[in-house]
Amino acid sequence: MSSFSIDQEIALLEETKTAIFLIREGLISLRSLKNDVDFAHLPILLLSNGFERLLKILIILDAFINGPEKPDFRGIKTHNIHDLLRRVIEIEKKWDYENRCPETKKDIAFLEKCDDLQKFVELLTNFVDKSGRYYNVDLLIGKKKDYSNPSELFILYLDDKTRQGISDTICHTITLIQQFARALCRMFIWGDLGQTGKDMAGIVGYFLDLQDSQLGLILPDQ
Repeated sequence: MSSFSIDQEIALLEETKTAIFLIREGLISLRSLKNDVDFAHLPILLLSNGFERLLKILIILDAFINGPEKPDFRGIKTHNIHDLLRRVIEIEKKWDYENRCPETKKDIAFLEKCDDLQKFVELLTNFVDKSGRYYNVDLLIGKKKDYSNPSELFILYLDDKTRQGISDTICHTITLIQQFARALCRMFIWGDLGQTGKDMAGIVGYFLDLQDSQLGLILPDQ
């Protein structure tokens, strides 16, 4: 088990605040799309950055608290959000997290089995890991692409749900994102992250305290 230096403790707090802020701003940006999804680049940029950071924080915290004296962080620099989520689920399994309480059981089932979440994580991964965020620059310089325009990716994600209308579909997606963020934030408190994790309650509280009745809403600052 490793201990944090003062600089590392400050970095942990700042990085977690940044992750939560980016996800919240991504939700606000997503809500503002309303009936126009032509500029989905901004919410995808914010959400992919926020979730990548939040997942990495959980992996790093577990390594510091439950890992060897000198944790190996060579694999943490990936941008593949799908792989980062897989690693976090492996950590939860190691903790026997799903048997802590009914909420953690539901969280694990959601992270592992929700098809819509897997599709959304794939959307974020295609954006950051396959350089979809630089689609237009690559197009301008003639670089061969194996990915699509971010807004097109988002429209494809929405495609099988738009029978309900874009507005309802975006509301559904906001609910999904909030559930994703809440499930990860609960790990700080209910996971095996010691007092360090519990001390993060105030920072992750916006998603940690979300009730099911509040999902799909954009809440004011708390």
